[in-house]
Amino acid sequence: MYQIFKDQLEKSKLIITGIKRNARMGREAGVAENALLKMEDDCKRLEALSAELDKMQEEAKKKSEEAHRAMEQLKKDTLVVKKAIKAKYDSTWWCKFGIPDKR
Repeated sequence: MYQIFKDQLEKSKLIITGIKRNARMGREAGVAENALLKMEDDCKRLEALSAELDKMQEEAKKKSEEAHRAMEQLKKDTLVVKKAIKAKYDSTWWCKFGIPDKR
């Protein structure tokens, strides 16, 4: 969970708890019960969205690592093929195989 989410949740929950503890004074200040219920629902929604976001970030991290491994394997495979062509043919022929190297 992002720190900004944690901080806002903590602040909101403290206020909700404080107003519930002092309900009469909260009502006198103009805080309606449905406003507290909405805040509680918003807290639950933010917690759920944050958990979903954390899960998605973890999945993205795994996919990114997998893509990097695939890229490294492709680099190795390309190097093997490139070396085979370079060993067999003169540099004037390399461009015909898609090898832009000059030497």
